[in-house]
Amino acid sequence: MPILREGELSVDYLDDGAGPAVVLVHSSVSGNKQWRRLVEALRPTYLCVAPNLLGYGLTSPWQAGRRQTLADAAQVTLALCKTIPGPIHLVGHSWGGAVALETANKLGPRVSHLALYEPMLCGLLHTQGKAEAWSEALGIYTAVQRLSDAQDWAALAELFTDYLNGNGSWAATPAERQSVIASQLPPNRHEWDASSQPTTAQDFGGVTARTLILRGSRTRLVTKEIADVLCQAFPHWQLQEIQDAGHMGPLTHGATVNAKIQFFLALAP
Repeated sequence: MPILREGELSVDYLDDGAGPAVVLVHSSVSGNKQWRRLVEALRPTYLCVAPNLLGYGLTSPWQAGRRQTLADAAQVTLALCKTIPGPIHLVGHSWGGAVALETANKLGPRVSHLALYEPMLCGLLHTQGKAEAWSEALGIYTAVQRLSDAQDWAALAELFTDYLNGNGSWAATPAERQSVIASQLPPNRHEWDASSQPTTAQDFGGVTARTLILRGSRTRLVTKEIADVLCQAFPHWQLQEIQDAGHMGPLTHGATVNAKIQFFLALAP
């Protein structure tokens, strides 16, 4: 995969296909390979560009002596978008959805389409008075801080997996896969730092793209209400639910999610 360098930032990314550009932004504890099936579907029509976010693959890790912000994380996608001519389509999942949203906010009319699966922006819950959902998110964030500080990646992996996929999911995960998940967790603390900072929906008023938010019908309260807050603030955005899917719908219900994204990207701006 090629490497883009901008100042001290190195971005590891894949690109495949030809045509209008689609930038695909992966979730936490993942990497750009999570989009391989969607890339296969899109590459006959689009140029697919999928970066690894901060701390994944060969992309620079977060090393500043302060809490990461959403704007910091979006430097990866913004750097790539500088190299892309013409309109940009953005797709993001979870933390990658938050990064894609901030990227579209910064680029304004350069982004024609924005498709987000359950963007993780917990700070919205705090400022919008969603007390129950914010309390749930804060409990997870506190555990992430504690386990990251202790570098207890196995315990954090169990917490992360069971919260997003249901109780018992970690125990049912093969040992080899458990090791991979645990190895990808160090950036997660910084992502929660950024996601949990107070923000309002109005902070994303720079988004002019046609926007679709996808949400699983069996998702957690936190991600359900984040989507609600955004769509109430921007009623012209589309909200669609994926039946029987949870937060990891792009992986567990990939064929359905990918088909909806592919159809959306083909719509007129």
